[in-house]
Amino acid sequence: MGSGGRLVLAALMAVALAILHPSAEAASLHGGGLFDSIFAFGDSFTDTGNNPIVFGWYNVFDVVMRPPYGMTSFGGHPTGRNCNGRLIIDFIAQGLGLPLVPPYLSHKGSFQQGANFAVGGATALNSSFFHIGDPPGASPFPLNTSLEVQLGWFEELKPSLCQTDQECKDFFGRSLFFVGEFGINDYHYSFGKKSMQEIRAFVPDLIQTISMGAESDRARGEDSSCPWDDPVRMRAADPRRLRGRRRFGI
Repeated sequence: MGSGGRLVLAALMAVALAILHPSAEAASLHGGGLFDSIFAFGDSFTDTGNNPIVFGWYNVFDVVMRPPYGMTSFGGHPTGRNCNGRLIIDFIAQGLGLPLVPPYLSHKGSFQQGANFAVGGATALNSSFFHIGDPPGASPFPLNTSLEVQLGWFEELKPSLCQTDQECKDFFGRSLFFVGEFGINDYHYSFGKKSMQEIRAFVPDLIQTISMGAESDRARGEDSSCPWDDPVRMRAADPRRLRGRRRFGI
C-alpha cells in the first residue's frame, strides 16, 4: 500500500475510533504522533463555521444558525455546520487526538494546529463561471468560495505558520490536508441554467480543477493528503436517513 493509501486508512481508522470509542481515540492514535495539524477544504460536508461569515458578506440569511442545526452537539447550539451534530472532519480530528479544526474566517485564535477553509455551497470551478449571462438582480449563488479561493486563503495564512522553506517543509510534513467533497454544487447550480450538453462539456475542467487542488495540497504536505468523497453515497444504503433531511451528524 502506498503512502496515500496508508494516510486514507489512518483517517478512516480515526473516524471509526471516534465513533466507537470516543474516550480512547486520542490515547490510541495521538501517541503515535501521526499529525500535528489538519488543514481542510471543501463544501458543507466539511465546513465547521465559515458559512455564516460568507453569507454575511452578501447579506444573505443563513439557515444553519438556527435549530435544528447543532441540536445534538456543542451544547445544542448552532455552530455554522450544515449538520445537527458533528461532521466527518470532527471525528477525524478527535480520532487523531487533535482539536476540532477551527473555521478560518471566524476563528480568532491560533491556527498552529490547523484551519478549515471549507464553505457550505462552495464550488470547484470559480463562481464567475456560473454567473455568465446572469441578468441584473440574479441570485448571488454560488458565492465566491471556490476551491481556488480556499487555496488562496491558505496562502494568506501560511506566513503566520512558517517562514523559511525548511520550516514550511517540516511543519506541513506533519500536517494532514483534508480535501473534502467538491463538484456536487457545480452541478447543482448548473441544472436549470445550462443544458445537459453544456454541463457535460465542463466535466473535464471540473475533474482537472479538483485533481489539481488535491495535488497542490499533496505537494505541500508531502503526500499527507486525504481526499474524501460525498458522504451521501455512504448513507444511500439506508434511505430512511435521507428522507426529508438535509444533513446528518452524530
